[in-house]
Amino acid sequence: MPSGLIAESYREDLALYRGAWARSGVAVTAVTCLLAPFFLSKLWQSVGVFALIAAMSAIGLHVMTGLAGQVSLGHSAFVGIGAYTASWCGGDKHWPMLIWLPAAGLVAAMVAGLVAPFAARLRGLYLAVVTLALVIVTGYVWTSWTSLSGGFNGRPTLEVGVFGHDLFKPMAIGPVTLNSAQQFWFLCLIVLGLLTTGVRNLQRTRLGRAFLAVRDRDVAAAVAGVEVVRTKVLAFVAAGFCAGLAGAMLAAYQSYITPGQFSLNLSIEYVAMVVIGGLGSLPGAIAGAVFVTALPGIVRNLATFLPFISTEPGASGISADNLALLLYGVAIIAVLIAEPLGLWGLWGRFKQIWRTWPWSRG
Repeated sequence: MPSGLIAESYREDLALYRGAWARSGVAVTAVTCLLAPFFLSKLWQSVGVFALIAAMSAIGLHVMTGLAGQVSLGHSAFVGIGAYTASWCGGDKHWPMLIWLPAAGLVAAMVAGLVAPFAARLRGLYLAVVTLALVIVTGYVWTSWTSLSGGFNGRPTLEVGVFGHDLFKPMAIGPVTLNSAQQFWFLCLIVLGLLTTGVRNLQRTRLGRAFLAVRDRDVAAAVAGVEVVRTKVLAFVAAGFCAGLAGAMLAAYQSYITPGQFSLNLSIEYVAMVVIGGLGSLPGAIAGAVFVTALPGIVRNLATFLPFISTEPGASGISADNLALLLYGVAIIAVLIAEPLGLWGLWGRFKQIWRTWPWSRG
């Protein structure tokens, strides 16, 4: 049995997915994602849509934190910028999706580019405080700029149309009729697939290697010729673009957004996603997003079997939302202590045991 993955040609070394197992895994994952909405209930279809949207934003934080090593607690600010940009372009101006979707990503990337030169000169806790301040500033802007955000009460967003069809209306394709959640599922899956492919290719470029060098040791990277500040700025810009797209899709699916959605709690959720999934791993960031997004729904389902979990306000026992938060914390602690590489690290450990079995025993 092979003990490792060895490239035998330059074509194999440059392949996007190396090895038959990797390609098979991607194919199985793609087929599963395409078929899943036809077997899930309407509730879990909606949870899946939110998980796909969260994965878009987690990919951006993966670029900033996992690849470039920049601590960020302000990721929700870029999601909010994307959401309000899409709402203004698509809801107020009635521009089509081909305009408001990329505009949301570009505006968020521009704001990230304006903030990044100041934040890129900091590191560690100082950088975290600066990004935290970004959440506070944007929160004040959303509540004060009532003509754009609607103030504390929020605002309706936009109608999503693809080739003249409203995605909130059923769509018949032959004998199959897709509901709104299924249509958004496939739309989000397309956007997520494009982001995943783009970031995976980015990791193999000169810029991607510069991200890794800055993450490991920025002083050594500067000595090796890497423009550290420029590299950090580009990491912020890429993260802002991904978060802006996620915000646009979130606004489109919810049809109503409020300033309170884009608070520090949302940023902490994104950090939990990339930590639980595995820092520095693109598939791990997506897996972490699915885990964190689906966890509250799983806990609420368990409430029917476990009497100490309550779903009604004021009822005795621990609430489902609080239990979900508790499980977030337990999962993060378990990852940091037992498996720093997260869910993707567990999968890698399983693959290594499988490849070397039975010699891996003992």
